[in-house]
Amino acid sequence: MKKKTRNILLSVLTGALLLCAIAGGTVYYYLFAPQFHPSKTVYVYVDRDDTADSIYNKIRQTGHVNKFTGFQWMAKYRKFDQNIHTGRYAIRPNENVYHVFSRFFRGYQEPMNLTIGSVRTLDRLARSIGKQLMIDSAEIARQLFDSAFQAEMGYTPVTMPCLFIPETYQVYWDMSVDDFFKRMQTEHKRFWNDERLAQATAIGMTPEEVCTLASIVEEETNKPNPNTGAEDFVGLAVSLAVVSVAAAGALALKK
Repeated sequence: MKKKTRNILLSVLTGALLLCAIAGGTVYYYLFAPQFHPSKTVYVYVDRDDTADSIYNKIRQTGHVNKFTGFQWMAKYRKFDQNIHTGRYAIRPNENVYHVFSRFFRGYQEPMNLTIGSVRTLDRLARSIGKQLMIDSAEIARQLFDSAFQAEMGYTPVTMPCLFIPETYQVYWDMSVDDFFKRMQTEHKRFWNDERLAQATAIGMTPEEVCTLASIVEEETNKPNPNTGAEDFVGLAVSLAVVSVAAAGALALKK
């Protein structure tokens, strides 16, 4: 009798261990085994109007998913539909569901490069920003053309483009309009340091005049370059100003 009981217990224990092994293997496969197989790092953009289902579709289409079951398990368990974070999220080759889900659930997004080219018109700037960021071009345009906002920033309708220094900046795709303008203010102050202000003052120009002169030069040469950097921006204006001053001096001597 004891032997029979022992055999039964061993059978039950063996069965339980086998079930645990199967369950553990299943969990490992769906959550921790590589399930995403894009050829390179890809990005999923979660917008303000996205739902859990629309995000699932974006991930499936972009991430080349083998099995998506584990993601849906975790989404249901962690109530993902109530914790959606906007942003730009990376999916790398051979990543597992646990890491990818955690990234979306916690809002761990990747920064992106925002390119500010030469600002010829405020309309064109708003369209360019709207194409690169989550914020709509109309949202940016409302601020850009708001006279009260311009005055608060210390600009006029004519000088407003001078806030923007042509350069490539690392930002988050879902930054707000307010955050965008705060960042541009910060970058403007960082660019116009004491050394550059002294250079402009030495040739009798303000930062706004340097900006305007650079825009005129680019307009006249009819060779717009959206990749013009900050160094080129100030160098172009200052160089032309020096040439202009020299030319004016030579003309005065002739007279």
